[in-house]
Amino acid sequence: MVRFKKNLKVLFAQFIILGSFLCIWEIIGRISQNIAFFFGTPTAILTELKKLIIEDGLHSHFFITGSEAVVGLIIGTIFGSLVGLLLWYSETATEIARPFIIAVGTLPIFAFAPLMIVWFGVGFKMKVAMAAFSTVFVAFNQANKGANLVSSEYVDTMKGMNATRYQIFSKVIVPGSIDWVLSSMRLNVGFGLLGAFIGEFISSDKGLGYLILRAGGLYNIPRAFAAAIGITILALILDALARYIERNRHLIIQWISVPRLLWKK
Repeated sequence: MVRFKKNLKVLFAQFIILGSFLCIWEIIGRISQNIAFFFGTPTAILTELKKLIIEDGLHSHFFITGSEAVVGLIIGTIFGSLVGLLLWYSETATEIARPFIIAVGTLPIFAFAPLMIVWFGVGFKMKVAMAAFSTVFVAFNQANKGANLVSSEYVDTMKGMNATRYQIFSKVIVPGSIDWVLSSMRLNVGFGLLGAFIGEFISSDKGLGYLILRAGGLYNIPRAFAAAIGITILALILDALARYIERNRHLIIQWISVPRLLWKK
């Protein structure tokens, strides 16, 4: 009950802050034409949002951008996590590979955009590749760090039981790194959306990024903000899914390292 009251107070305070900000924005926008032109007003944004939903099929653009980001997020997180975990097998390989991975990971994603177009074209595959490229390095660093931070006591215990290197990896290292892998997934929600958005910004005829680019080209700021609301909602949905998976990580650990006969029903 105490926790519920605290959450209610927090939600009320957030509502007051947001409501005050929107009211002030609306008043200033009605007073100043310059503010209305450069930033729009909440009512104008709401009007454009209704038009996008009713006339321009916002849901289809929403689904396209979401699918690009989700597929790229899954590919980047899985591939980066696998490489990061597998490098636990060899500290030498980790030391050799890390500088190259960091160097490539620090390059701005825009630098690879022309190559992505050459390799994958300008369609769905290119946006997925951009999203995957945006997420793979975060997943790698998190997974590799998690593998290296697993308690040495557990590893030593497995060695004392004559466990093979693979058994130590599958029964100790991977389960012990799950928290790090899942935290990278939550971090990568924003990066995946960014990659998909940049892909749409470069070349597309559909998606939320396309809507924002087209509205900006027509100086329709309220419409650009309305499309940006779609990206915000998409980010919140993906973050909620990532939090749900993170809360149920014990099921993933059970599936990876516990014999099926011992599973909890």
